[in-house]
Amino acid sequence: MKNKNVINSIVEISKLVTSSTNFFEIKDKIVERMLDVIHPTKACVNLFFKNNYKYSYLVCSATLDYIPKLFSKSDEDVIKIDFDKYPEYIHEAVFEKKIVWVKNVFEDKRAEIERSLAREEGYIGRIVFPLVANNNVVGFITCYLKKDDILTTEDINFVSSVSSLISLSIEITKENNKVDTLVKKLRGAINYISKATQQLYTNKTIDSFLSLVSKQMCKLTLSESAIVLLNDVEYKTQRFNQCGNENVNLHKILEFILKNEIKQNGIYYNSDSIKEDMKKQNIKSLIYYKLKKGNDIIGCIAAVNSKKYTDDDIKILSIFSSQIVVALQMYINSKRAFEHKLLEKELELVSNQQKLIMSESKIKFSDSKEISFFHKPSKYIGGDFCEIIKMDEDRVCIFIADVMGHGILSNYFVAMIKGVLQTLVYENQSPGSILTKMNRILYKDFDKVNIFATARVGIFNSKSGKGIVSNAGHYYSLGIKKLDGDFIVEELDFDKGMPIGVLEDMKYEEYEYNVNEYEFICMFTDGIIEASNERGEEYSVERLKKFIYNNYNLNSSDIFENLKKELHDFTGKDTFDDDLLILFIKNK
Repeated sequence: MKNKNVINSIVEISKLVTSSTNFFEIKDKIVERMLDVIHPTKACVNLFFKNNYKYSYLVCSATLDYIPKLFSKSDEDVIKIDFDKYPEYIHEAVFEKKIVWVKNVFEDKRAEIERSLAREEGYIGRIVFPLVANNNVVGFITCYLKKDDILTTEDINFVSSVSSLISLSIEITKENNKVDTLVKKLRGAINYISKATQQLYTNKTIDSFLSLVSKQMCKLTLSESAIVLLNDVEYKTQRFNQCGNENVNLHKILEFILKNEIKQNGIYYNSDSIKEDMKKQNIKSLIYYKLKKGNDIIGCIAAVNSKKYTDDDIKILSIFSSQIVVALQMYINSKRAFEHKLLEKELELVSNQQKLIMSESKIKFSDSKEISFFHKPSKYIGGDFCEIIKMDEDRVCIFIADVMGHGILSNYFVAMIKGVLQTLVYENQSPGSILTKMNRILYKDFDKVNIFATARVGIFNSKSGKGIVSNAGHYYSLGIKKLDGDFIVEELDFDKGMPIGVLEDMKYEEYEYNVNEYEFICMFTDGIIEASNERGEEYSVERLKKFIYNNYNLNSSDIFENLKKELHDFTGKDTFDDDLLILFIKNK
């Protein structure tokens, strides 16, 4: 094996790993490139799930098309291999984190249980490379060797390097899924509070609002029980609502915590740190966060007995608690200071102001394509925002965002985003630098009130069709193009990135594609795909894909009207809990 081939292969595999956030999309290419350099009979990658060594999962494209589910769903109905059925030397490689080479399975006692398999498959030797990430073995590679196969020290070093790159790719995949999960939980928290707030205004009772909040706490943190403890409207007495296991006396536990943890807004305890006083109350793990109005503590939220609480859960509860306080305060203020009709007039005024913030809903992109969008705010005030800026004769900037936390507060931040956006665009910044600088400028203001915004920005050239895009936690765009004589709808699945206002030093990457390759490109906010019917089913990305396939060749106004009708038929509603915003780049 030549050194040049080894170096080229390592470089190519490194590019694959660093350019992808999903190991399962590149695993076969990595193995194929590795086997181009060395020539054993075959090589297989095996993975462990969440550091559980009871089972291993064989990652081979011919047998395991379901493997991408491994990191996101339970392992029900998934084929898995009992790790105890593997030969002794593979256990040795995994638990001692070392390369183990059995040159002849018919002579080595450690390989006795696999000899029948070796005869059937036609191999004589096997070498095992553990996959180590953050000092944990996340899986292993095995190479099967026939009688005439030879591995040199250089070959072993090469496969060892590939193993390290595979470990890195698996770790990147896990971290990316953590980001996706966090963003999804943040969306869920804000959207649920929005719905609960609407019921608060409708029912005029805080108790029903607290009941909804405590139920959502259980869902958000995967907890056995949760509680919301709140000072009364006049802050003289207390009221609370607890859901889940009523045998757990959370009320007394929280009183103890609030007296002894005054400096911290939120904290969590897992099984290794839970206090003895809590164990006596059947509490194995606990998380709580204070509800604060300015410097005054007006209550707290808490949940218990999840498998494990994390720093991400604290971040989610900080945003959740902030929205609870805002909802309660708006309710109290409206009850004290406004008549219902007067409040509607004020909200309608704010809605009209937001319409002034939005850009024109349709512009010419090129001789063959146009850009248009449709926006319908939830009730009166919306947090969705779209801006189309003509930069020069050839370039146009498209910005779409969703401020999480609707109401007057979100409208205020929409205006801030527009001001920052226009400044950065006129400075001729690139999409990645626009989001990076916008996040840095707005972070402190967002962080003060625990609001965040997902966003997507793209700069498109009408002559070349080149589009440069960057994403801050927003949903992927959809595109329809011709492939093998038929039209397909696909997700333009570039890196999501973190929403604006979550991490101060976030740097946003850029990606390219050509709009001329697509008949139709669609960008949207979550209000469309998360619109739900009375059974709790969401409209979903898949239904939107189907809608686009059936309607992309109509004019924009007809597409918008058909979408409104389809959403109405699906949900049975004329008004929606969240904003609806969708944008098209389409052929004229």
